[in-house]
Amino acid sequence: MKSSIILAGLVIATASGCSTPRYPILTVPAVSMTRASTDEVSSAKAAGKVEAEFCTGDDPISSKDQNVGLIDEVIMKAQKQSGAEYLTDVVISTSGKCVMIEATAMK
Repeated sequence: MKSSIILAGLVIATASGCSTPRYPILTVPAVSMTRASTDEVSSAKAAGKVEAEFCTGDDPISSKDQNVGLIDEVIMKAQKQSGAEYLTDVVISTSGKCVMIEATAMK
């Protein structure tokens, strides 16, 4: 009986949303850490969705000093993961000490 009460409590805690909520912080039509303008790569084609996460304490990808911009880092991480020239339909969110990106990779 005791184990079923503990299990029921665990199910209720999980279902009630004990995870950290996500908050959108930036939505933009296009962004790139490697190109100054999307005009430079106007022949790029959509190559699918990309998602990435960068958290405080992760090793920086684009920064070479202690001034790490979490949004810059998550954009660079998404570009490197997908091989994209730039990203479109970009939504950047935060949850706890992490920043997440959802976008379309353009190659």
